[in-house]
Amino acid sequence: MNDVIESVLNDETLQTNEERAEAIKKGLATLVIPKDKYNDLSAKLKTTESNYSTLSNEYEEFKKSKMTEDEKKQAEIDELNSKKIEVAKSESKYAVKDLFEEKGIKLEKEKMDKILDDIVTDNKNQTLAIANTIASVLLETAEQTKKQTTVDLLNGTPKPVVGSPGDSNVNNLDVYEKKLEEAIKNKDVVSQATYTRLIQEEKSKLSKVKM
Repeated sequence: MNDVIESVLNDETLQTNEERAEAIKKGLATLVIPKDKYNDLSAKLKTTESNYSTLSNEYEEFKKSKMTEDEKKQAEIDELNSKKIEVAKSESKYAVKDLFEEKGIKLEKEKMDKILDDIVTDNKNQTLAIANTIASVLLETAEQTKKQTTVDLLNGTPKPVVGSPGDSNVNNLDVYEKKLEEAIKNKDVVSQATYTRLIQEEKSKLSKVKM
């Protein structure tokens, strides 16, 4: 579109604004797909997609036709096992969510999803064992944070901020969040809990500063 307009504006043969406007109109018309042509292309795309689906199904049927009876049975078993694993993982996922909810642990959706991706397996008992460990650490660190915050308020002394000497505006939130991402990536549940606590402390501290 910009090329069309620029070409018209640089065309010295066009003397009036009306001529330029008409030239721009004609140029832009070439960039617009007519409705009937669009509908035709859309119909062809749907036909292509349908044909691809049909060919894909026919290919799968062809592969099955070349299988021995034992291979067919094994393929059915593999498909069934795959579905069982997905169902089991789904059960584990909801079991962890229920566990965290029962213990009063609330996390941001993104962080919760990352934890689920790291610990959920098709073995629900194993998944819940890991989830219980994470929950215990989170609750313990949350309680420690609460106690320390109370002590700080009673003493009237804010927590020191790690940063350049004399720089009272430095905060570690970005650093802790990056460390948490690394811990999640490395599946280090202890570090995940630690940096989750530190992030909560930092946010609490920053909110006090703003007040």
